[in-house]
Amino acid sequence: MKPARLALLAPLAVALAAPVACRRDSATSASSSPPSSAAVPPSASAAPRPPSPRLTDPRWLRAAGDDPLEHARLAEAEGASGLLAALEDGGDIALAALRALPYADDADLALGPLAERARSAPAPSLPPLLDALLGVAGRPPRPREPLDPDGARAAAAILLELSARRDLPAEQRAVAISAARALAEKGLVDPARIPADLDPPLSGAGAGGGQAPRP
Repeated sequence: MKPARLALLAPLAVALAAPVACRRDSATSASSSPPSSAAVPPSASAAPRPPSPRLTDPRWLRAAGDDPLEHARLAEAEGASGLLAALEDGGDIALAALRALPYADDADLALGPLAERARSAPAPSLPPLLDALLGVAGRPPRPREPLDPDGARAAAAILLELSARRDLPAEQRAVAISAARALAEKGLVDPARIPADLDPPLSGAGAGGGQAPRP
């Protein structure tokens, strides 16, 4: 081929090859770029938790006070399982549930879960949990088979732990000791293992300066 003709064809070949190269570069860039965030669906866990319906339920609103009759009515309506589930709401709802639990017919089912919560709770959050444990543990025995004997025994063991924790205020230890003694009366724990350092001296009640456990 003559040199003059080659010189004419060279620019034409470059012009034809340019679009192909551009398309190849665009395809490579598209395949190597990360997927758009719009194509990734948002995580379901990122969705905010909806408000609890208990916050507007008249039964729960009435039980938020100190009226034992309203606590008993709530316990009859919810049972132990419903009251335990309400503890996840926190705040006034959880406090109402804890006050109502001792009135539930099947309150014994709550001993194990309540004790587990008390074991891991910080000291400022313990009083209502301990009061609920004492209220359930101190109920008179029912003429029926225990609903959750394993849970009751686990609760007794945890109450022993809490009774012996010297980092807790004496008032909280006293409630834990009283609850442990209530379970000891039901044969769930050896009473000799329950701390007695908060008991008043035998020579005179209250003379020792410590607060005696509740009866």
